[in-house]
Amino acid sequence: MALAAATAVPPTTQDAGVLLIEHLNLNVSSTQVALEFYEALGCCRDARRPMGKTLHSNCGALTQFHTPSPDNEAYIADAGPQQWRGVISVAYASLTELQEAVQRLEQLKGQEHFRDSQLEVGPWEESQEELHVRGPYGNRFRLHVASTALALALGRDGERSRPGSEGSHCVGMDTLTLEVPVGTAERAAQFYKEVLGCQLATSGDCGVRAGPELQQNLRFQEVEGSTGAELGEHMAIYVADFEGCFQRLLDRGLIWVNPRFVHLDKSTTLEEALHYSCFRFKDVVDVSTGEKLFELEHEVRNTQHKSWPMA
Repeated sequence: MALAAATAVPPTTQDAGVLLIEHLNLNVSSTQVALEFYEALGCCRDARRPMGKTLHSNCGALTQFHTPSPDNEAYIADAGPQQWRGVISVAYASLTELQEAVQRLEQLKGQEHFRDSQLEVGPWEESQEELHVRGPYGNRFRLHVASTALALALGRDGERSRPGSEGSHCVGMDTLTLEVPVGTAERAAQFYKEVLGCQLATSGDCGVRAGPELQQNLRFQEVEGSTGAELGEHMAIYVADFEGCFQRLLDRGLIWVNPRFVHLDKSTTLEEALHYSCFRFKDVVDVSTGEKLFELEHEVRNTQHKSWPMA
């Protein structure tokens, strides 16, 4: 099923169940390769974190990529890097900044540790006003120029700015397309609407709107052969109705603790979720029948979390 081009419909009020799609966590084989790739893309390293810790790359003022490597977790050397099951959309303030990112990415292709990687830079697609890039570990990115509404929503305005993100050359991560099994997209959107409080997409796609001024999107693309099984990657989101979301997931038996991150959070009760300002789930289900549609780990936070970037 092909995706339609995005249509910006600037809302008049902030009415998002998901306040921010804040980061993607994707394992990599090399911190250095990830650092150079994301800097070429236009991100900047969160310098508040020592290089010995998981690399956090600021994508604009509010969003990030987290890329653990064998340097941080030894098992990753055998497990290998992770790929997002779909396309990650990154926006730029101008065509010039996008073109500069493309030039930096092209220059990487000649470097020794990128020659045998999956790095590819596609041609400019005039009809869609976008360009597609495949990262060194196979992740797919859509690069485009931000609309005025998107640039204002994800841009840096004093109140909306993560410390240390000033060196980023992109506006932010605005849309995630997730490949899902055939027959699940519409039901998945209803799950996000009823459980997380999201608004359904208005552009004809199966998905939901999220983020500041509803300028982020999570889209579901049905793909033949997709099993819907999670691959260990996760998406971090901030929600407006933290307690309500937790209870609705708990009532459905969907609250989950990831043993990999128990040093960060291990919430099984509302009291624990409030203590950590975080809880997790990974099964997306049909809200009418309880049938599991697919898996994707969600790290769900409230605005009291220490990493909330709009503080």
